[in-house]
Amino acid sequence: MRLPSPFPLLLAACCSLGLQAAPPPPRHATLEVLWRNPENPRIVMWRAFDTAGQPIDDAAIDDASIHAPPAAPNANPSAVGPNAAPFTRQTPLGSLWKLFVHAWLIETRHPAPDYTCTGAPKLRKEELYCCDPGHAIDRDTALVRSCGLFFDPVRLGIAPSAWGAFWRAQPGAPSWLTNLDTMKPETRVSPADMLHALETVPARAREEAMKVLLARVLADAPGLVPTELVRGMGGQLRIKTFSWHLPDAARTPYGGGAGWLADGSALWFGGRGTGQQVMARHGKTLTETLPTVQPSLTPGCVKVNFFARYPFTVEQRGGQPARDGILRGAYVARFGKRLAIPFSANGELTLSSTPAGARIGGRFGIDDYVARVVDREGDATETHAARALSVIIRSYLLNEARQEGNCLIIDDSSRHQRVSINPPSTAARKVAAFTTGLILDGGPVGYHSETPSPERMAWKSAVAASRAGKPWDTILREALPAHSLAAIFDPAGVSCPRFVAAESWLAARTPRWHRFLHENLPGFEPPPPPQICVLPRGAPFSEQDRNRIFLRELKTAEDRITLAHEYLHLGLRHHPSGHDEALIEHWARRLIGEINEYSME
Repeated sequence: MRLPSPFPLLLAACCSLGLQAAPPPPRHATLEVLWRNPENPRIVMWRAFDTAGQPIDDAAIDDASIHAPPAAPNANPSAVGPNAAPFTRQTPLGSLWKLFVHAWLIETRHPAPDYTCTGAPKLRKEELYCCDPGHAIDRDTALVRSCGLFFDPVRLGIAPSAWGAFWRAQPGAPSWLTNLDTMKPETRVSPADMLHALETVPARAREEAMKVLLARVLADAPGLVPTELVRGMGGQLRIKTFSWHLPDAARTPYGGGAGWLADGSALWFGGRGTGQQVMARHGKTLTETLPTVQPSLTPGCVKVNFFARYPFTVEQRGGQPARDGILRGAYVARFGKRLAIPFSANGELTLSSTPAGARIGGRFGIDDYVARVVDREGDATETHAARALSVIIRSYLLNEARQEGNCLIIDDSSRHQRVSINPPSTAARKVAAFTTGLILDGGPVGYHSETPSPERMAWKSAVAASRAGKPWDTILREALPAHSLAAIFDPAGVSCPRFVAAESWLAARTPRWHRFLHENLPGFEPPPPPQICVLPRGAPFSEQDRNRIFLRELKTAEDRITLAHEYLHLGLRHHPSGHDEALIEHWARRLIGEINEYSME
């Protein structure tokens, strides 16, 4: 765990007395953070910071001392006792209530129909967080975008009795969580209660939410220019942001985030400003405060065919031939008379005999696989270079491996990625855990020991950059500028392999288009240069909320008209004519020159 310095640590007193007294934070505290001590899960840690990110107060308390009995929502914190004040001070729930509805829907398998945006004036403000008029949003995307209309308990038909019974059955659930009426932003709960509520979310629902929420953290870090929080935490942070106001300061926004680290441990933070503002202002502080964790289980399934291109035999240490089946213990793989590779296994490798010779198959979680490739292809002690490499390894795996059931299948080969047959080093595990869930969008990616290319990072260059003090995200951005950092699972959008040729073609024409459209098409507002993505199948479309266009090809006049058509959708996204397909098609054809009134080609 990283601790700021200089800083008065009170943990020793906490552990000896069971309770650490601490007054409320000074009025100039702009950030508070609450999390569990990973070395002693009974201890809850609290820390307050000023506007410059300097620590101004801290406390640690035995969990059993905080709530006995649990505090009710909107309760007077003084009723719990002054010693627990930092942990029991009431703060707004904000949009965190959506996280608990999401969990309830998953665990109960309750029907959750998509919400369709209507564009009605009275809903327009709320629907900005959901979708464009006429479009629909599903459960996971609604959580990432914080669409409250989707999670409305009345719309979903959630019975208060069923809600209460479910949460009362979860050990340790705070009393406010069992009352459906508290699922609203103005409800006030204590940060410690929020920690307990997050810890009562059942494992399956928690894992689903964590998978989704990584995309929420990356939503404010477009392309390969991540926030300080993403740079410092990698893929470890899985939180839902919230924004509201304090009861005694209705005009002062108050927000933050709550959720889990990659190992499933709960956390909460809050401060002045909206949730996004707090994350942006205090990313470095959060990075230095929250612990780095090692996920207990790495998700996914990767099957590896080891030594795929070479004949070999396998012996136990001592020379006895190894038997087919699951391997446990120490072995040697022999390649003729000159080469022998010792390795060990603990049930993750299987030996089988085939007409072509011995075969060793391995089955790993994705991060375990990534760590093994880092050990084989790079050097995990070159931390930032190895982090960049790990993102590319994970991306290559998803792009190139074939699917078989729920597993990805790939050979251990120089044609793909070489995989260490030995368990990964501690350093490699830490590297893979840091970037867990992170990949690159934008097309094929790879790496080479010395030679870079537009789609390939040179390991030698990455090491030099790392030693020069450049962080992992900068190394990736300089090596692969056409790619974007993304989550493996992003429900708010499909994968976006960059269509660079189409982006260049469009950029060369939009200045002239803008002059003409400004004079002739009311409501058109030039959008920022959009990201154009290669669409592998299906009809082309645009994502107005993400300023992206998905296009199959750019070879014919019809392809160019299609691109102009989707670009006009982006430019008319704030105007009623943006939903008039016939009008947009007419103007797209005029731009491309299919209608003689105007020609650009």
